[in-house]
Amino acid sequence: MPSISQQGRLLESADSEVYLAILDRIQRGEVDLDDRIVDAQLASEFNLSRMPVRQALLRLVHEGYLVGTTRGFVLPRLTHEDIEEIFELRLLIEPRAAASACQVIGDEGVAALRQALLEARNAVAGGDADAMMHANERFRQIWLQAVPNRRLAASIRRFVDHVQIVRRATVVDKATQLLILHLLDALLAGFERRDALLVHDATVQFVARARECFFAVPANSLGPQIQSAA
Repeated sequence: MPSISQQGRLLESADSEVYLAILDRIQRGEVDLDDRIVDAQLASEFNLSRMPVRQALLRLVHEGYLVGTTRGFVLPRLTHEDIEEIFELRLLIEPRAAASACQVIGDEGVAALRQALLEARNAVAGGDADAMMHANERFRQIWLQAVPNRRLAASIRRFVDHVQIVRRATVVDKATQLLILHLLDALLAGFERRDALLVHDATVQFVARARECFFAVPANSLGPQIQSAA
């Protein structure tokens, strides 16, 4: 029989497995607004007890990915004010984080950024908006991995995810795609030169223009996950 400490590690491992699996489904847009995530169903799916499953779901609630209800867990409904606050926070912390990553990122990381940008260009040329968004996200994840402050990087990931989950409901037009490519070019140039100031300023522009593009979309096109403030 496993010791108490071994049992604890097993539960923690199971918790992480479920957490990562559900987070991946949310990030990929596989969870709809009307879907209800029930711990008993997940326990059956993962062949686990309900305890680690519930711990994983509560962790996602704590991070803002889910909301608990009497009938299960659901995606949160965000107001325009919520999104405004998220962009304000991103403007405060994302440029500094990117600048700090620029100072320590290695040649392998820069090469990965180039590859992600190439994939974004190919996606735009092929008219694949979804692939373009994934390449854009991969670019961000690469430099986030180099941010020395791990809590800062984790916070940025959550803020971006919360916006992206809603943003997938919109159609990214060609002009927006070309703008993103231009901004990614500027960011890559900064990382290649290890120029922290250039990366900082390019990130400010990236977040600011992302906000402008987001709110340029008609409210009725953003889907039911965006609601008016009470």
